[in-house]
Amino acid sequence: MLKRKQVLFRVIRSSLSAVLLCTLALSANAETRIGFVDIPYLISKAPQTLEAEQRLQMEFAPRQEEIENQRQQLSELSDRLQQEALELSEAELAQLDRESRGLERRIKRDEQDFREELNIQKNNEFKKVRILVLEAIAKFGKTNEFDLIVSDGVLYANKQIDVTEKILDSLFKSSQKLQSSN
Repeated sequence: MLKRKQVLFRVIRSSLSAVLLCTLALSANAETRIGFVDIPYLISKAPQTLEAEQRLQMEFAPRQEEIENQRQQLSELSDRLQQEALELSEAELAQLDRESRGLERRIKRDEQDFREELNIQKNNEFKKVRILVLEAIAKFGKTNEFDLIVSDGVLYANKQIDVTEKILDSLFKSSQKLQSSN
């Protein structure tokens, strides 16, 4: 699997280099506009990402609070078992121990379900943001008449061709437009 990824990375890097060289060669007489964009940075700073994180936090807060309450119950039950171990009968001690183990299993199950659902929702939300970012990059490139905008796999990019902040500004503007229309 790792070898396949390495080969794929080399192919992509070679293809990107070839496209860049072809673009430069074909437009030797005309001025070529090339830009670089840091996609992970854009996604992490985009207002749409922050909004998605807040939505998810609000959506999953009740379940997280419920799990915290269960942990508190387990802690209280464990404390009671330790403090009253000598005073309780064998049957009562066994009953409390069963309750404790059952609660612990339920907490683990609930935590696992919570993490799985949260990850699924995060992936869905960030997939939407990624698509939005890619669309913003394409729109920016067309609007500003760029011939090529590159991203991942770039080993060096001069600040003059880094258009990341300009695209981030456009994402903020589109987010503000959307909020003002609602």
